[in-house]
Amino acid sequence: MSEHHDLPPETPQAPPAAPPRPRRWRLAFSCLALTLALLLAGLGWISASPAGFAWALGKLDWLSGQRLSVGATQGTLWRGFALRDIRLRGGADDVDIESLRLDWQPAALSRGELRISRLDVGHVRVLSRPAPEQKSAPLAAPRTLALPLRLKVDQLNLASLTLEPAHFSLYRLQAAYDYDGARHRLQLQRLDSPWGEARAGLTLSAASPFALSGQLSAKGELEQVPVKARLDLSGDLLKPAFSGEMDGKGVSVDIAGALRPFDANPFNRLVRLDARVGNINPQAILPDWPKARLSFAVFAEPDAGQRVKGGLTLVNTEPGALSAQRLPLSLLAGEFRADEQALELFNSHAELGGGKLGLVGEVKPDRMKLALDLSQLSLRQLHASAPDDVISGRLTAEGAFAAPRFAAQLKGKWLQASALAELSGGQQPALLLKKLELGAGSGAASVNGKLGLSGKRLFELNGKLVHADPARLRDGLPSGDLNATLKMAGQLAEPMEVGAKLQLAPSRLSGAPLSGNASVLLGEARLKQLLLDLKLADNRLQASGSYGVPGDKLKLAVNAPNLSLLGPGFAGVVQGQGELAGVPKIPVLSAKLQAQRLRLPGGVALQSMQFAGNIKADQASPFQLSLDVAALQAGGVSAEQLRARASGTRARHSLQLDGRFQLEQQNYALQLAAAGGLSLDNRWQGSLQKLELAGKPGLSLQAPADLTLGADGQARLGAARLALLGGSLNLAELTRQANGALSGGGSARGLRLSELGPWLKLPLEQNLQFDADWSLSPAGIGKLALWRSGGDVQLPLDKGRHVALGLKTARAELDLDSRQLAFNVSVDSRFAQAQGQGSLPWNGGRIDGHTPLSGNLRASLPSLAALAELSGPGLELGGQLAANLDLGGPLQMPQAQGQIRGDKLKLADRRTGVSLSDGSLLARVDGRQLTLQQLRFVSGKGEVNASGSLDFSDAQPDARVKVSLQKFSVFDRPNRRLVVSGQSELAFVGGRLSLSGRIRADQGRVGLPKLGAPDLGADVVVVGRPAAEPSAFATMPLTVALDLDLGERFRFSGQGLDVELSGLVHVSANPGEAPAARGQVKVDKGRYKAYGQDLDITFGAITFNGPLDNPLLNVQAKRRLSPVGAGVEVTGSVAAPKVRLITDDPMADKDKLAWLVLGRAASGDRDNNDLAASAGMMLAGSINDHIGLFDDLGVSSRKEKTLSNGTVSPAEQVVTVGRQLTRELYLGYEYGISSADQAVKLAYQLSKGWSVVLRAGTAMSAESRYTLRFD
Repeated sequence: MSEHHDLPPETPQAPPAAPPRPRRWRLAFSCLALTLALLLAGLGWISASPAGFAWALGKLDWLSGQRLSVGATQGTLWRGFALRDIRLRGGADDVDIESLRLDWQPAALSRGELRISRLDVGHVRVLSRPAPEQKSAPLAAPRTLALPLRLKVDQLNLASLTLEPAHFSLYRLQAAYDYDGARHRLQLQRLDSPWGEARAGLTLSAASPFALSGQLSAKGELEQVPVKARLDLSGDLLKPAFSGEMDGKGVSVDIAGALRPFDANPFNRLVRLDARVGNINPQAILPDWPKARLSFAVFAEPDAGQRVKGGLTLVNTEPGALSAQRLPLSLLAGEFRADEQALELFNSHAELGGGKLGLVGEVKPDRMKLALDLSQLSLRQLHASAPDDVISGRLTAEGAFAAPRFAAQLKGKWLQASALAELSGGQQPALLLKKLELGAGSGAASVNGKLGLSGKRLFELNGKLVHADPARLRDGLPSGDLNATLKMAGQLAEPMEVGAKLQLAPSRLSGAPLSGNASVLLGEARLKQLLLDLKLADNRLQASGSYGVPGDKLKLAVNAPNLSLLGPGFAGVVQGQGELAGVPKIPVLSAKLQAQRLRLPGGVALQSMQFAGNIKADQASPFQLSLDVAALQAGGVSAEQLRARASGTRARHSLQLDGRFQLEQQNYALQLAAAGGLSLDNRWQGSLQKLELAGKPGLSLQAPADLTLGADGQARLGAARLALLGGSLNLAELTRQANGALSGGGSARGLRLSELGPWLKLPLEQNLQFDADWSLSPAGIGKLALWRSGGDVQLPLDKGRHVALGLKTARAELDLDSRQLAFNVSVDSRFAQAQGQGSLPWNGGRIDGHTPLSGNLRASLPSLAALAELSGPGLELGGQLAANLDLGGPLQMPQAQGQIRGDKLKLADRRTGVSLSDGSLLARVDGRQLTLQQLRFVSGKGEVNASGSLDFSDAQPDARVKVSLQKFSVFDRPNRRLVVSGQSELAFVGGRLSLSGRIRADQGRVGLPKLGAPDLGADVVVVGRPAAEPSAFATMPLTVALDLDLGERFRFSGQGLDVELSGLVHVSANPGEAPAARGQVKVDKGRYKAYGQDLDITFGAITFNGPLDNPLLNVQAKRRLSPVGAGVEVTGSVAAPKVRLITDDPMADKDKLAWLVLGRAASGDRDNNDLAASAGMMLAGSINDHIGLFDDLGVSSRKEKTLSNGTVSPAEQVVTVGRQLTRELYLGYEYGISSADQAVKLAYQLSKGWSVVLRAGTAMSAESRYTLRFD
């Protein structure tokens, strides 16, 4: 049996599945990978290659819609880059950046940090344009100040920032910035401004409420007065607090306050403000402001919620008239309250021009009500040319802002004024002058009118003058009685048209009758009608006609035989007539004018003038102009004669100008000749045929040159050769565009600077010659090279001596690229070399004292030995100096920053024995401050080191220098040597010099010369000899506090002394007082040579207890090995010394003298002879003391002796010459006066009473002598 299985119904077979398409996926993936690879390669090419980086930045102009462009690029994104000529054009600001250089560390990105090693920005110029006011939402507080990466800028430098059109500049910014993820830290290391320099530090938290702390310090000058300022910030960004102060000589500022800058209500943003300012001159801050001496106080604080109240008090201690560039306001005080509804003013008053003002009222959002009361206000104190009157009255302004009303009622002694005006709103707003009445004495003027403020801006004005006297209004105007009516009407919108009619009623001026009328109608670039007929006595001025379009004709006539009637500044006679036709571009003129003895206001005068002109419209018509002027005075120019001629036709004519004149007391003669013609477009084209200017300096055109002049201001001078300043000037071309831009090129050779002597006074003698080449394109790109081609500079020395500077090269180069002016200067001489380069922003040629400077200066003195010639004989110099300084700041007061180095420095003075060698110098210049980091010299076995600072911010520089001496050899000569150690400080502050410290002599040997020429006393006057100028140190205010320690090895010799000294003396001095000293110097041992004898100093002390030049003396000196201890004692003071003879035992003075001089007592009949011999020995010894050749020189007595051989040697007088070789050994020579005996004597002192004497000569002898003394 078979089984049956039901099968499912047969279903349609599904189509087989599509096979996988790996090729398409691979193709898409390959395209994606290729695209990504190309993108990465492109990014790599852009960021890692100089060419790609430059290409990408070059597309910024197109990508930004012409808003951002970069002129030149160097480097890559990853390795650092430099950009030049960066321009950013915004809606309200244009920013030009001269250069930008960035060095950074890309590897720091892997640590989550953006690290910029250095960011240097050149000159930055920001030009702000007025922008329409737009309502903006209130400033909202930020939620966080966190950055996605840590950011650190190690060094940020900005050359300058200039804000236009204010023309305000900041210079040389140096800063560093660090964001560590929690706090922002900004360190402003330096920022220079026109008033000084500033430094600041700021720390700001990145999390709310953004804790804030910082301090700004600044120092500078206001009116040459040094000032220092400080500003402290605290609190947080949501409620910052500030306090600061500024101090100077008589200048002070104190400010404190707190803010809520993000409060929705602007009147709640101020928490507190309290400011006090003393003795500030606003002109010192902004030169265009008037000069004053202001002290003011301002306070403001919240009042009852959303309202602020405050007050102001201002005092000006140096008021003055505006005409003297001063502020006439002397006092201003007032209080206010402000909220969203109104601003209220109360208790407000001022003192102005000797009078008083009071202001009251309130200002609301839709209307105002203000009143100003004037009392006894002097107009002359406001301005020197104002009428001399004192006025009082009231001015008011009230009503809605859309239609306010203004009124004034003023009255003085003889001046009165009243006015009423209002502004009407609606669809046709207009200013209505309902009344303006002015009175001066019996005269009066009244005016009323209307001015439309929309549409055609139609206006009309009616005025009347009755019995007006000009002399009452201003000095220098003529007296008169003027009566007239005036009517004006027209429209100010395009096309503008103004009509006016003036009718003079019977009037008088300067006592003469005045009458006439005038009517004028001015249209768009055309005088449509002019009718004028004015008569003042015999003076008459007439005009009639029109001018501006073809067919118009204007006739003029003047006949003024007496111009003095016009006022005190007028005189002379003027007569003439003329006719003007054609159009302004091609005028037709026929005129004659002459003047005699003419004098005009402003110092213009001439003896005679004649003018005649005849110009036709036809190019072939005659063309004639002539002008002759004699004895012209105008400003600083005095012309004896001027003569101008033009003749020919309009198309072809010639021009001549010649004259003789005096300028700045220099006589000149001018001759000029040109030929050419006027084209139909009013362009003159021809040639300059002659140009001669005789004088110093003078010039001469060597050959004719093409010349073109346009009516729009364009001009072109073709190739020209001129003789100028003793050399030649070759112009390839010189062109002036209509906008004033210059272009062209040329060269100069052999220009002598001495030719500018009358105009350029130099303090040095010189005979320099210069050459130059230059070129300038119309686009503002050019070069100038100026170099010395010959001559030298003579440096002045003392006694009329000069030495040549020895210039080798001197060259200056300027490069202009329409954005900046770059310069390069180099000088090389036999003494020094210097090279500088830098740049200035061009700013369209607007370069002045505030223009920021950026540059570098390198200077070197390769051998100081060359400077010894400048210092005179006896001085030896050596070593080299070098300086590398960066320049910045404003051009009128550049600041330098850099180092000065010196190596192998040497200074030796053969006259004093001072010798300094192996010297080194390291100093830093920072603005107007020089920091002496190290100055070291070696002398002998020791050295000296100095460090300190010099501040040149004030008119008198301040200096503080510390000097350290270590076994330093001050001088080293055979008779003079001094080695010292110690510390001292030398300061020069406020014009006062101070010296303090302690100096110890490690070793000293000071010797004075034996013989010197005598000096005249201070009270001796030599007729015909100029008095010696006092030393600069003698008149310098000096303060001294110095301790001088002589040490243990100080030896002094001179004037008979040979001693070793020790002791400590404190020397002090104050300005205007004699130096004083405190202390004592002791004589440890030594000798004193007097009376021809060597005296041993047994005790010596010099005590200082007052004036330095008059110490107290206490010195004892005895004859060596004297049996009686004969010697001298000196006591008292240097000014009044007391000297007496001493011995161990009492005896008469004549015996003391004999024992001192002869070495024995005076006895018997020989007393007189002994005393005579003593006197002779004293005289001879005194002479020998100064000469110093021998210790023994004089005449002595020799006793009768019996020699060992029985020969008797008689007594006689003997001449003795000898020298003490040691304390015991003596060598001498004896020569008998009455005999021919002579001998060499050798004596040795065994003890105080026993000696041995040997003689060798005519007779030989030996003796042993023992002396026993008894009375």
